[in-house]
Amino acid sequence: MMARRMAVLAQAGCIGAVVSLGLAESSQAEQTGSETISILLDQAKLVKLPSGADTIVIGNPSIADVTVQKNGVMVITGRSAGRTNFIALDQAGAIISESMLMVSVPTDGKLLVQRGLDRNTYDCSPACLPTVSLGDEEKHFSLSVNQATQRDGMAKQNGPAAATAAPQKK
Repeated sequence: MMARRMAVLAQAGCIGAVVSLGLAESSQAEQTGSETISILLDQAKLVKLPSGADTIVIGNPSIADVTVQKNGVMVITGRSAGRTNFIALDQAGAIISESMLMVSVPTDGKLLVQRGLDRNTYDCSPACLPTVSLGDEEKHFSLSVNQATQRDGMAKQNGPAAATAAPQKK
């Protein structure tokens, strides 16, 4: 009974720490006046370019990538899970805006299989097939990447261009 109470108190402490961390981050964002832009890993998000922006700076381009379009829209793509900052500068080099980019891993339709220290990821939308995530066991990761690369090569080799290149006999 005592062990059960200790476990409940420990869980409550962890939840309290997570809530405190979230409150500290939100109050820090309010103090700096920056906003947080949330992006999912391997997905793109369209965001309006700040007015007067001449230069875009990404703190860690391995976390998020930004491509500026001609129509004043930025395409922000999540490259790896994590946080980095985004700064827009005007022609004189003054900061116009600063935002936090938060890239998170989508979990909908994902199945993680943990065997001891080895983890394998599957995408189950609708049928479960191997996929890759950072932290997956090396054999699973390599096999999944190799199969996807081979499949992509076959699709390019046998795609629409190949079909139109070979005239059919009548």
